[in-house]
Amino acid sequence: MRTINLRRLALLCTLLAASQTSLAQTTRPLPRGALIDQVTVSGISSGAAMALQYAVAHSASVKGVAAIAGPSWGCARGFVSTAINDCMCGRQPLPSALPLAQDLARSGAIDPLDNGRPKNLSRSFVFHSPLDATVVAGTGQASASFLASFVGTPPVVDTGNKADGSNHAGHGIVSPGGTDRCEASPKDRSYVRQCRQEDNARDLFKALFPEVQQDAARRRDQVSAADIQPFDQRPFIAAVTRSGEYIAPDALAFFFYPTRSERRQRLDMATTGYVHVPPSCQQAGARCGLHIAFHGCKQQVREFALTAGYVNWAEAHKQIVLFPAIDQGATPVSESCSSGAINKVVDTAWYQPNPNGCWDWWDYLDGAERTRHLTRNGLQMRVIEQMVQAITGR
Repeated sequence: MRTINLRRLALLCTLLAASQTSLAQTTRPLPRGALIDQVTVSGISSGAAMALQYAVAHSASVKGVAAIAGPSWGCARGFVSTAINDCMCGRQPLPSALPLAQDLARSGAIDPLDNGRPKNLSRSFVFHSPLDATVVAGTGQASASFLASFVGTPPVVDTGNKADGSNHAGHGIVSPGGTDRCEASPKDRSYVRQCRQEDNARDLFKALFPEVQQDAARRRDQVSAADIQPFDQRPFIAAVTRSGEYIAPDALAFFFYPTRSERRQRLDMATTGYVHVPPSCQQAGARCGLHIAFHGCKQQVREFALTAGYVNWAEAHKQIVLFPAIDQGATPVSESCSSGAINKVVDTAWYQPNPNGCWDWWDYLDGAERTRHLTRNGLQMRVIEQMVQAITGR
């Protein structure tokens, strides 16, 4: 009979208990109880595109949208070559996307418009640094033009300022808690940039909630891991994927046969997202808003949630902040525009990879269906809608 090593057994039990605790944390339900007055959305990079997509598709229920350093709505038209060459690198001028939005509204694919305007969406904000070399500034201008036409009111536009150097910021979201330097660098890792006092979260909240008197003294200086709670995204994903709709493959197996990885079967979404509920929203019967913050490509959602600035301002604006997550790719690739144009042959590829962990803004989940990702029927869009319904009870 083999002798039991008590020290090893104790270590095994400790590790098992830790794993069970971690699992319990990720399966916490999303918070309910606060009376949600309104829903707003924002995002950075591909998250900005996702925020625009969700706001436009749900313009009857979403009140405001903010886009930071991201491509404009409908820009890719379902083609990855257009997404990179034109939306990101600005090699061709971007046509107006307003006619497409109007067509989708008439068809019922997105919320209907009332005399050509959204029934609820009325506030917007755009930040785009002139020196963004990943998504060029012209795309930010296209977003501002689209929002002005679609919403009917020009967005608040911020291009940074000379005083704190944010007009020279590289690609990313700017926050006093940023861990990357203000200017672009080969060492960029988090894409949450520190440009002294520039604060994108502060400014987008001010634009989306102009009725709130914003006071610098109400900003929380310290944010800890306890301020964000993990939740399990898998039930929301499963509620969508069980419908059996087409999901484009993301890999090639033997004899170049297209196949779907386990990640793709989850719609490239991570198993865990995060949520912040400020103290005032934890009280029974509290009236709060729900703000959805979409991270960008190559960003880890937990770090994004802790450093991007949303949690610092959530209490001042009484906003529950939801941080849904994409699963980051195992082999990220360069996003530099200096390597030349992408050949349109990539648009006919047998499979649709997503190596940088981006939200679906060019239809990598859809294959030949070029507009589903823009509509209420978009697969990731439906997952987010499930989360919103869980929190708001609607």
